Amino acid sequence: MIHIAYIESDNSSLFTFEQIAVVLNARGIENQFHSYTTPTQALEHLPLQRPDITFIDLRSNNGHKPASLDLVRMLRQHPLLRGMIVIGMADYAMPADRSAALAAGCHEFLPKPARYQTIEETISQHLLQPAH
Repeated sequence: MIHIAYIESDNSSLFTFEQIAVVLNARGIENQFHSYTTPTQALEHLPLQRPDITFIDLRSNNGHKPASLDLVRMLRQHPLLRGMIVIGMADYAMPADRSAALAAGCHEFLPKPARYQTIEETISQHLLQPAH
């Protein structure tokens, strides 16, 4: 069972990702999905739930503190979340977005909108590969 978290304030993007989680289950990648609409909510719940992988919309700040890249830095430094994979995402992605995401501590950066195949490949690459 893979525990997936998604930090996103946009309802349509959140719905799309919820559907991706359903399809992953149907295709044999058992998962438990949790979503958070604010950074504060994510900071409160992620250490308790300790997801295996967290996808975060890096542009979903909407005035919430901390800002998305600061949130990534905080998550990467949290002692209970050190093994968690963090994937940054953004609409209209620019090369600088990828650089900023990786510098903040994201393991990978994906453009939005989220596509099922890309999410499945990302999960497989980071969580389903046999240990070397």
